[in-house]
Amino acid sequence: MPRIVADLGNSRLKWAMLDESGAPGPTVSLPLDDPTAWAVIYDAWHRNLPGASSWAVSSVNPPLARRLEAFLAERKPAEVRWIRTAAEVPVPKEVEGAETGGSDRALAVLGASRLLGAGRPILVVMCGTAITVERVTAAGVWQGGAIAMGLGLCARALHHFTAQLPLISPTLESPAWGRSTEPSLEAGVFWGTVGAVRELIDRQRPDLGDDPSVVWTGGDAPPLAAAVEGATARVVPDLVLQGLVHAAFPSES
Repeated sequence: MPRIVADLGNSRLKWAMLDESGAPGPTVSLPLDDPTAWAVIYDAWHRNLPGASSWAVSSVNPPLARRLEAFLAERKPAEVRWIRTAAEVPVPKEVEGAETGGSDRALAVLGASRLLGAGRPILVVMCGTAITVERVTAAGVWQGGAIAMGLGLCARALHHFTAQLPLISPTLESPAWGRSTEPSLEAGVFWGTVGAVRELIDRQRPDLGDDPSVVWTGGDAPPLAAAVEGATARVVPDLVLQGLVHAAFPSES
């Protein structure tokens, strides 16, 4: 039976099919509002595979989750398991409000914990629409973390809530300062975010005991990790999907 994991976020919908070993294969990133594009991938994946598929879906986007739910219902997979809150993720927790907390945060923690193992604390930095820095004790207990604006959200907010600031796309090559508006914006958004993430990591290190391992994930993880930690940074693009495999298909992980 084909097994598929899906991560429905605030910016993109990501799918991956599990291979024979139970690991997620290459991730496909899809637009949130284009079921036609979903159908192209769905049909391609199912064309030569026997039997109905089994799905596990993480969602932090309730309105679009209903649309994906209807899309899957039309195609009648054998099973669809939804994980909509952090409370549904099987990871030890010392957090408040898990029943309304994002499933993606808890799944990233689960994925990192299984990947790195116990015995040393972990900081999981998720770099998407929002940036979160999640803390995990050496015993594997998720204690919560910090939530900040992501690069794209910050750039869009400056553009939409001002009269004259352009929309920019900051990168690792953004200058440290600018003589005109656009490079000044790139400097402030990118390097200001780098500074914020570095500060959040540094402030969480001391009371975790041993120096924590840091693992990065999300679309903006490569440039931010490189800016904060350099070439040694550990970036795992599909950490949420890996956590979803452990949560929904434990016999495969």
